[in-house]
Amino acid sequence: MRNLVIVVFLLSVLYAVLGNTVVYVILIRRKVPLRSLWAGTPGYLYRVCKEATPIVSTGLQRFAFSTNIAFLVAMVLGVSLAGFQH
Repeated sequence: MRNLVIVVFLLSVLYAVLGNTVVYVILIRRKVPLRSLWAGTPGYLYRVCKEATPIVSTGLQRFAFSTNIAFLVAMVLGVSLAGFQH
């Protein structure tokens, strides 16, 4: 069971980080104004997608939202892994 939790934790961290990077690059290419300092903060890129001018597709908004969900999953699993006894 612990191995499964570790694998899911690692996959969700990977998805959250790489997904945020993809969203960031797409927003930069579309010349959407954003603050790069905040790009790694959970929820920031999703909010930028929702309020973007020029308008960003709903697909990109959903993808940005899914990276936030992956981050939350990683947080919960990280806490549970910290609670496991060796």
